[in-house]
Amino acid sequence: MSGRYAPSPSGPLHLGNLRTALIAWLQARLAAMPFILRMEDLDLPRVKPGSSEQIIADLRWLGLDWDEGASITNPGSGGPSAPYAQSARNPFYQKAFQQLLDKDLIYPCYCSRKDIQQAASAPHLHENGPIYPGTCRDPEMRAEMERRHPDKPAAWRYRAPARTIEFEDRLVGRVSQTLDREVGDFVIKRADGLFAYQLAVVVDDGLMGITDVVRGADLLDSTARQIELFEALDYLIPNFWHVPLMLDAQGARLSKRDGSDSLELWRQQGKSAEAVIGFLAHSVGLIDRDCSISARELVQELTLEGLRQRLVVAARE
Repeated sequence: MSGRYAPSPSGPLHLGNLRTALIAWLQARLAAMPFILRMEDLDLPRVKPGSSEQIIADLRWLGLDWDEGASITNPGSGGPSAPYAQSARNPFYQKAFQQLLDKDLIYPCYCSRKDIQQAASAPHLHENGPIYPGTCRDPEMRAEMERRHPDKPAAWRYRAPARTIEFEDRLVGRVSQTLDREVGDFVIKRADGLFAYQLAVVVDDGLMGITDVVRGADLLDSTARQIELFEALDYLIPNFWHVPLMLDAQGARLSKRDGSDSLELWRQQGKSAEAVIGFLAHSVGLIDRDCSISARELVQELTLEGLRQRLVVAARE
């Protein structure tokens, strides 16, 4: 049993990221299981130099510790499942890719974004955007697309089965998604050679023995396809806790790109770590008033079921 926090070092963590980190840490500590810090730096063009070190420093300043994972001196070291930086874990993803290839569960795709948009019609539309129509599933069509784009390297897609996946999210409740109609054949390796998030996160969680995934509700839509991959790769399927997203005064999601409420801004205003922890805990209903409290003190105030129940209420609001 273990929990994890897996931030992307693409900039400083905003308060919403930190609130998710706090909840993930609380869940692991209250469940008396190891807590892992992993850096999701697979998409190297988006990684900002120094971000991993800043994330580690921020978490430590807040009093959030971990049992294995990234460190300032070596973000990839620190435990039996090392490395803990995705950029150093390519051999694991390649092995999983080969497993899927051997099972004939993936295929190369030469479609451009324009091809997919043009092919998208009513049956392929979904609230999250156009669903890939499966053009390159057919060998003849795939050959035609390859001839049409002779210089385009292939992406690799997973064959989404005609299957409805149901799971019980620990906070959201019962969730159901039909893969072929609501997801479509999804990319597991990009045309630029990078393995996609959907594959990497499953391989990391599977090999690291993660039993509880605490993350933002914006990733709820990815869960069914990840469960499909967990099963295809013979990994244990973890429990999922999709926590509410923190919103700004206008009701919009906080974003790293717009500098939404970074921890550094609060520090410049003279806020203590205890004041930040208290604000974050109160904002999601873990304590009844906004007051200074340390992470260690907060653990003493809660039980695992009490944490879940308070988060369930917050998720429904």
